[in-house]
Amino acid sequence: MYFISKRITSIRNAKNAKLKHVSWIINQKGSYTSINSILTILRNSGYIRAFTYKSISVGTKTYKEFIIYLKYDETGSSVIRSISNISKPSRKIYVATQSLWQPQTTSGVYILSTPLGIITDTEARRHNVGGCLLFSLS
Repeated sequence: MYFISKRITSIRNAKNAKLKHVSWIINQKGSYTSINSILTILRNSGYIRAFTYKSISVGTKTYKEFIIYLKYDETGSSVIRSISNISKPSRKIYVATQSLWQPQTTSGVYILSTPLGIITDTEARRHNVGGCLLFSLS
């Protein structure tokens, strides 16, 4: 959970600094699939242009470096208006399936960690599952 909130903060800071891309170095084997799922959701939802990754070997250790290319509109403002962590390492927020059906007040999406993997709130409603709210973006 900590590695996701740290990565979300780096996207927010890069967006505020109007950077073209941000780089993440992942050294945990289990977090690679989570990060890959999150970035795939962001790309498919249209919040980032693309992402790439490559393996880096330092001595006996192998790391993955993700490069995320942020998306800006024609006026130069970021497509991501806001991105915020909901669950924190000290307090995880879980939602049931019924609470996902309540009307949303924002036009953004919620990213959840469910038994089906990391999915958006619309996919969670479609599959009728709840889970841990990771972050929201609009």
